[in-house]
Amino acid sequence: MARIKIAYTKRATTYSDQIDILKKRGAVIADEKKAKEYLSDIGYYRLGFYLHPFEITYPELKNHRKHDLRPGTQIEDAVALYYFDLDMRNILNRYLSRIEVAIRTTIIYELSNKYNTDPTWFVNPAVLSTRFVTEFPLKAYNSIKTKDPIKRHHKKYLGKYAPAWKTMEYMTFGNLEVLYESLLLDIDKRLISTRFGEPATGTFLSYMMAVREVRNACAHGNVIWGLTLPNGIKAGVACPSFPAHTQQTFHGALRVIDYLLRQISVNRANDMWNEIYAAARLLYSKSPALETLIETRTGIVLPVNTTK
Repeated sequence: MARIKIAYTKRATTYSDQIDILKKRGAVIADEKKAKEYLSDIGYYRLGFYLHPFEITYPELKNHRKHDLRPGTQIEDAVALYYFDLDMRNILNRYLSRIEVAIRTTIIYELSNKYNTDPTWFVNPAVLSTRFVTEFPLKAYNSIKTKDPIKRHHKKYLGKYAPAWKTMEYMTFGNLEVLYESLLLDIDKRLISTRFGEPATGTFLSYMMAVREVRNACAHGNVIWGLTLPNGIKAGVACPSFPAHTQQTFHGALRVIDYLLRQISVNRANDMWNEIYAAARLLYSKSPALETLIETRTGIVLPVNTTK
């Protein structure tokens, strides 16, 4: 049975109204001028995502959720969590880009050399599913062909498509994920997955999905530390086993990111963790009570020899 919808009656509020609401919910606000700065910088709605962990009913989001905050919760606690999340997005963006380029390069190299008599193997129905080949113009190439290098190619050469090494440079990571999934031969998929140490092609696909979800969340400013993936990560080399209920969480995704990055460069993986630890130390210096929450939800645990 369809749920009965009701009229939306809430109205926009001023910064002063928002501060009053937060106080009624139990937020400690010692400096209202500073609180207005937070609200004008972050926004009341967005800040609510970072107040959620401080709610008495956390992690409830549905029927039994109440917005009342635990005693002693300061607005600065939510602001510190917000900036930690911002730091995490900025850190991960760089390293996810490294992973994306490596996967893209591997697909181009391995399959272009295997099918070296067909520069446009990515639209060959003997290599890719008919559906992928049919939908490729609308879902990918109509946008790709507007890029200057591709336009220059078509001015000079015959053919409906530019070769793989040109075309695939402009495919989104989502396009690449669909291409990988649409390969007809499992041996072709393994050419890619084994480069990253994962023999199970379905598991590697789940890694790609996790990377895409985190990459998109970073790009669009979504909450990272509490991210829920729509698809679970399959157990494999990156994650032989999962702590309870982490296959669809940022905790699981971060394990995949670490694993893939280490297949590319151990030094870069270590650099990433050093930056993550620095961001976590900064958060705990401002809101020590968040350490347990972050460890549980993200798997980020400061090394025992790290000065907090």
